[in-house]
Amino acid sequence: MLFHLIKKDFMIVKKYVLLMLAVAILIPPFMLWRAPEFAGPMSFLLSVIFTVFMLLQYVSMKEYQYPKASTLLCATPYPRSALVKSKYGFCIFIYAFCCVVYWIETLVFPNLGSFSFEMVLVVFLGISIFLGIYLPIQFKLGYEKTKFFFVIIVMASPFLLPQLSKLNIGFDFSVIHSIPDVLLYGIVAIFSLIILAFSIFVSTKIYSQVDLA
Repeated sequence: MLFHLIKKDFMIVKKYVLLMLAVAILIPPFMLWRAPEFAGPMSFLLSVIFTVFMLLQYVSMKEYQYPKASTLLCATPYPRSALVKSKYGFCIFIYAFCCVVYWIETLVFPNLGSFSFEMVLVVFLGISIFLGIYLPIQFKLGYEKTKFFFVIIVMASPFLLPQLSKLNIGFDFSVIHSIPDVLLYGIVAIFSLIILAFSIFVSTKIYSQVDLA
């Protein structure tokens, strides 16, 4: 069921998929060329942010333009909870693709650094937090009221993230480094899944009360 709903979202934005996939592929080598000090994990994070959230915006825009489509879907055997979960699944599927792309690019461009499981989990945590906040708000307020705020965040991220990486927050990272890798990875993964699960629960509650008539 979820597979067909996720496939539906990709069909909705099929005109933009190749463009955004090209963006995901080009961002890391472009940053390696223009800003090598920020290549590596930062370029991976930026490619994920742009690809995931811009494609999600395109899906939301199309659904806003054709509101009767959502009404018809809710009239089918698909429960609203499945429609909500498919949005999260859509984003996670794109994230997984970005991981594969970046892994291949680290083989082609060694200066990007190594493709580590730690980096994958940290970026997944960041995406989980962003999705965990964004999707419930969008289900509550609608695409029209939320599009500009989050587009600004996405567009500003190439400028904000490098500056944030330079900040000295004074946190003692030795505490984190003292935790065994397997335990740390497990904590990050579980925390990310908890965020997504809670966000899905909230989004489902909100969407179940939306009048689509």
